[in-house]
Amino acid sequence: MTQNIVVAYDGSEHSERALDWGIADSLERQLPLKIVLSTGRQTGLDQSLYGAFADALQEESERLAKRAVEKAKTAGVTAQCIIERGDAAGVIVYESKDAAVVVMGKRGHHGVRGRVGSVSAAVAAHSSVPVVILPESWKPDERETRPEGETFAGCVVVGVDKLGTENPAVTVAARYAADHGLTLAVVSVVPTTGYLPVNSYELEMAVQEQLKAPAQQLTESVAEELRGEFPGLETVTRVLEGRPADALVDASRTADLLVVGTRGYGGFRGLLMGSVSQAVLADTESPVMVVPTAKN
Repeated sequence: MTQNIVVAYDGSEHSERALDWGIADSLERQLPLKIVLSTGRQTGLDQSLYGAFADALQEESERLAKRAVEKAKTAGVTAQCIIERGDAAGVIVYESKDAAVVVMGKRGHHGVRGRVGSVSAAVAAHSSVPVVILPESWKPDERETRPEGETFAGCVVVGVDKLGTENPAVTVAARYAADHGLTLAVVSVVPTTGYLPVNSYELEMAVQEQLKAPAQQLTESVAEELRGEFPGLETVTRVLEGRPADALVDASRTADLLVVGTRGYGGFRGLLMGSVSQAVLADTESPVMVVPTAKN
């Protein structure tokens, strides 16, 4: 079965940007596009009233679907649109079970269709395929600029832990970077030494070196392994300081894409989304790809 790229669409500005991303990705990967609209669950209105309401909702959905498909086809993409009644998150997860990736905005309309923003975390947690979420604040032409060595411009950023390349998010990030001509930034995060006594600069530096050395070794080992798997892939490695979520959110201010797994090393059984992934999804300033790392 040929894979496709699924876009969650509701006609809002944010879903329109998701559609643009999906169209660009479809052209890059030469994959067809599936645009998914959910009309929401049936309300508790009297059936005599709901019938007319449902007809109007279906008519509006068909209008939006036609417009979205025409936009994709004008760009040279093979596209179809699926309109389904039901919970928005459930519809998107169901329609994307065989997809290459799902693309959605973080916020959408606040109407009966179901807000894309209210379901993005649910889709990311339950999807069996990677989900790209575009934050409301994302403005690619207004990204923060930083000096070389501090910026992640032109990079797909992925954090690594003890799992290394056994974490599916790492390989997916590398493949995306290779397919889109971007640099892969392999990063690790070490804690700060704020717990040390005041005026203990030499001790602080010694502790930081002890923390950074194995982290740097880990990132370089992972990068080397990925270069072997993806010839021609450009990589950089970086060891960041602070809380993992804070460090990754800071990286998102200049990155092209941030990739996280639903769970990392040490995740608790039964949790669909780890605390770091949840925090990143809430505060990121760049698009985030959430990759399933467990059977959801």
